[in-house]
Amino acid sequence: MRKCAILTMLLFIAVIGLAVPALAATTEVNITKYASDETTILDETTVTYRCMETNLTVQGDYTTEYFHQGPVFDGDPWDPDETLNLKSKGIVKGTDVKDLCELVDGMSPGDEIGIIASDGFSKRFGYENVYNPKSRQGPMVVCWYKDDEHVPDYTDGMQLVFFADDNVFGNWDMHECMAPEYRYNYSEDYPSSNGLSVRDISDIAIYSNETAETTWSLELIGAINETMSKATFEDGVACHDGFSYTDSEGRTWTGIPLWYLMARVDDTNTHGSGSFNDALADDDYDVIITACDGYSKTFSSADLAGNDDYIVACYLNGSDLPELTDSGKPLAPLKLVGSCLTSGQMIGNIAKIVLDVKTAPATADLTLIGNETKTYALDEIRAMPSYTAGGGFKKSTGVVVGPFNYTGVNITYLADLVGGITPSESMKITASDGYSMTYTYEQAMGEIATYEGTTGHITMVIAYEEDGNPISSDCGGPLRIAFVGSDSPITDGHFWCKYINKIEILGGVSDWNLTLTGAIRDIPDRSTIESCVGCHRTSWTDSSSQEWGGIPLWLLVGVVDDSMNETAKHYFNDTVAEIGYNVTVAAGDGYCKTFNSTIVARNDYLIIANELNGTALPEKYSPLKLVGPNLTKSEMVGGVAEIRISELMVHGDANHDGILTTVDAVLAMQIAVGGIATDLVADMSGDGRVTSIDALMILRTVHLRGSS
Repeated sequence: MRKCAILTMLLFIAVIGLAVPALAATTEVNITKYASDETTILDETTVTYRCMETNLTVQGDYTTEYFHQGPVFDGDPWDPDETLNLKSKGIVKGTDVKDLCELVDGMSPGDEIGIIASDGFSKRFGYENVYNPKSRQGPMVVCWYKDDEHVPDYTDGMQLVFFADDNVFGNWDMHECMAPEYRYNYSEDYPSSNGLSVRDISDIAIYSNETAETTWSLELIGAINETMSKATFEDGVACHDGFSYTDSEGRTWTGIPLWYLMARVDDTNTHGSGSFNDALADDDYDVIITACDGYSKTFSSADLAGNDDYIVACYLNGSDLPELTDSGKPLAPLKLVGSCLTSGQMIGNIAKIVLDVKTAPATADLTLIGNETKTYALDEIRAMPSYTAGGGFKKSTGVVVGPFNYTGVNITYLADLVGGITPSESMKITASDGYSMTYTYEQAMGEIATYEGTTGHITMVIAYEEDGNPISSDCGGPLRIAFVGSDSPITDGHFWCKYINKIEILGGVSDWNLTLTGAIRDIPDRSTIESCVGCHRTSWTDSSSQEWGGIPLWLLVGVVDDSMNETAKHYFNDTVAEIGYNVTVAAGDGYCKTFNSTIVARNDYLIIANELNGTALPEKYSPLKLVGPNLTKSEMVGGVAEIRISELMVHGDANHDGILTTVDAVLAMQIAVGGIATDLVADMSGDGRVTSIDALMILRTVHLRGSS
């Protein structure tokens, strides 16, 4: 019987795995997370049914019919036996409300959620109903499929349905699972779980207990000027892993070195390697730091140059700076701290940093390089034939930005100004901060993947307006890449380069993938790796004066050294590295070299290079090569195709998400029958092959862990 039950379960899971994606009447849902004032927006996004079915777990199957219960007028209105006035919701499928909440940083205990229909009708529910529902309630599901139809082809969608364990969410279930304020009563006297089944859902609102976040900006004035937002400043702190100073009272102040901020405005090279102008700093100009009340302190650029002990802090003991000091003086948003400063020099409540340097001369806003070189000011670009359409992008954290309407110039029009681009060529886009991305001809023509199954034509533009307004520097302006179309496609964020100032037509470039395998698996493509290099570029010049540019190996290892979620997956796990594991760097032909985690950990001199002297690697090293000053020639693996950490792989984890679930059993069974390619991580028995026995062993392991 046990074996039969397991096989039946496998069959059931296989059916779910083959389920076809679904749709809805209101074809998209706006998800907004509010602060405790229920007005301030902390995060928001909009997802269509296509995005739900493509990127989130589908709830339901093609066979199960679900029911709610209407009011019962004769006998016990709670009807514990669930026999009277049952309302069929049909054979439905959809997306767990919890998964939708996670797109905007989720709920916390004590938060409430509002499910809102397009006509304004709404119902609120508690955290437990969404995140820890009792089995008799089941998950709360926004359904976009019913009885062989997808929305908008049936009139009830998108509709909220409770997937109770017995398929009936009755009035007594509502009584047992929900606080009184969340229940529904017909005519105020008769309970009805059917009243909770909100139809034509247009919005989901999370009413959190979080306080509204204070926003601020920092004025940087020098050769150029920048108004640096709180978000941009904090992104900089995170990008550089934060610099900290512990004072005599044991308090830890965290922020970014002052000289990093100087580098953004000391000349027109604003970001990245070499952005700090050492020669200019040696001339000893003044750096004036001014508080909101006008109080200021002046420092010497020669003292600040490359000095990490002068820290502009935005965090105290891991939290935003308090508004006031213990003595009542203004402190937030920023304070200068460091071991080399006197107490009088540790200026708080910072509003402005001024560098006493010459203003940089005006330069061209965009340089085009092809058969000839041309430069254009922003006003000249705005005077060119324009194109307006919608588009948005998805960040690596899963947050969707937009879609918004962008206005700009078609990339092909700009290419034609310097001789055009042919199918055998590529296009390199460079930003003012040194970040660059190379696009194939096909990508420049708009042939890139979308998250919503868009079928319309996509156009790549150099955009200068977002929703009719000039694009600010905080949003990547004044010029940025946008991929737009008539149905507002959502595309990968790393394609949307910011701060564009140069476009080059180059020779052809091939696409490739890098496989990262450890506790989970990730397979970034060429564009993704280039994007990572743009943010974390490091370089090494060998004995032949060749400069190799790329990304430190440890940052790529950090993607798969644990099974953290999307938001945290790029953080290197020092604890696991200290325990010890081996990192194997393998070429496409099988040649490989292995390094211990104690050597790899935070070692910027082990570099996965994608460039040689500023251009893509030659074919004999392509697409990637491991280089570094402490490596022997034989250790410098060329043609890198995979980086793997065998000790961290979870046996049986066929989908490489870091945990064993029934999905892995289904995949193992598909491997066993030849439906998909063999992946020996599913080999639970250790016999070097994947069979139905391995699928059963995975199921047994999942069952035992679930019951323990």
